[in-house]
Amino acid sequence: MLVLALLLAACAQAHARNFNITYLDVPPIVSPGTMEVVLECRYDGNFTILSWFKGAHEFFRYRPGAAPSTRSFPILGVGTVEMLMCGPVACQLKLGALTEDATGVYRCDIERDVPPYKFATRTAYMDVTGHEHRKPLIEGLAKEYKEGEMIQAYCKGGPDSELRWYVNGYELDKLRGSPHFKLESGRHLFIGIPPRVTIQCAEFRYGTIYSSRETNALWNEVEQMRREPPKVESASNVITGRLGLLSIFLCLLDIIMHIYL
Repeated sequence: MLVLALLLAACAQAHARNFNITYLDVPPIVSPGTMEVVLECRYDGNFTILSWFKGAHEFFRYRPGAAPSTRSFPILGVGTVEMLMCGPVACQLKLGALTEDATGVYRCDIERDVPPYKFATRTAYMDVTGHEHRKPLIEGLAKEYKEGEMIQAYCKGGPDSELRWYVNGYELDKLRGSPHFKLESGRHLFIGIPPRVTIQCAEFRYGTIYSSRETNALWNEVEQMRREPPKVESASNVITGRLGLLSIFLCLLDIIMHIYL
């Protein structure tokens, strides 16, 4: 009886402690030219869900026994997410097409969402340096505008960014945080030769500018003037007009002479 009790106690203790992440491998620094990295999470536990996160954003999920058992989600700075292996003791992912935006805190979670409920997590930081910097995307801006037309554009930035709009270098405070740009066109907005307006979308993170992109449009009347040069009076019309003025002058001079002589 004593031996049986000891065996039961040992089994219960082993079952109670076996739910943790034993190892997390995330490259601390990704040097220039390295476009792919492998992440690995090792664990000990009878879980029902495994999740990978970058910051607060989940980008991969594994549910043993489900169909399909894996799902991936887009995240800023990572072009591809490929599962190399996920099983009862470890999960490996390959992240590809990295940019500097892939820099951040990565986290591996395991969870048992049925009784008895359990949860374990582990984090690591990865710094991606010297890679191509992704800029925000501006869409919808036309090439030319004229008086009274509505200038409209859309800016697509990162999920963690605050968007700010600038016209000729000056911020439009009322549009801060909005991905949509809307402003009535007027001649005063277009400067330089030829007159053009510069629209800029900037991404800010924690109050500091992170990336920006700008584009410009021309004042429509400039092209109209080039296509329709001002009309020049013909020489015959000019001569006829001058002869008419000379005749009127001579007539007035003749009247004045008759009055005083």
